[in-house]
Amino acid sequence: MKKIKFLKMHGLSNDFIIFYNEEKILHDEKFVRKISNRKTGIGCDLVAFVDDSESKFSNLEVKFFNSDGSKANTCGNALRCIGKNYFDINKVQNLVVDTDSGLIDIQDYGNGNISVDMGKPKFDCESIPMLSQTGQNEAKINLSYLKGGIGLSVGNPHLIFFVDKIDKKLLEKNSQEICKLNIFPDGVNISAVKIIDKTLIKVLTHERGVGITDACGSGACASFAVGNLLNYVQKKYVLK
Repeated sequence: MKKIKFLKMHGLSNDFIIFYNEEKILHDEKFVRKISNRKTGIGCDLVAFVDDSESKFSNLEVKFFNSDGSKANTCGNALRCIGKNYFDINKVQNLVVDTDSGLIDIQDYGNGNISVDMGKPKFDCESIPMLSQTGQNEAKINLSYLKGGIGLSVGNPHLIFFVDKIDKKLLEKNSQEICKLNIFPDGVNISAVKIIDKTLIKVLTHERGVGITDACGSGACASFAVGNLLNYVQKKYVLK
């Protein structure tokens, strides 16, 4: 039996299994589901396959798979973990990673603070992608908990709702209902966002192919981007 080395890491309890320079045959939906299972496998929210890049523009190439075996274009927290490991080994403070959503820069600011540049958010329906009869990225959802909704892409598709109270059960219920509407051809990450003040927001995200997670890097970026667009938050803020 072949032994395969891996890392198990987490960013704010958003956890990952990370493979380095393994055969692409492992990029298999059944295999990913098996090892992601928290009762019979290793258990994680997402699996990342990391390879040395052959391009002169990047250091690493990464492919992401959600725990249900579906592909993800990028993952902010997983990239922070990959960056931390790379910095510890190579004793550098910067690297560039090639993902399905493009080149992403990762920076080490010391004391365990790893920053990922998720790029400029895209609000047009084609980039998200999002189906809309009007061509606008406003979802106009009207459910028991989630109402309205603004779509955008920060490498992954997101749908942001502002709520008075974060309710995990209602977010789970309404997110499942939204996914059945087929508004998002590639699926969508759905976040409930509570504005504490101009410098502090609270976010809970239902991730496509995973469910509700303890944290979501791209969800945090998406929530801030929409909050800033609507003037709910200032340009620098803290996420709770």
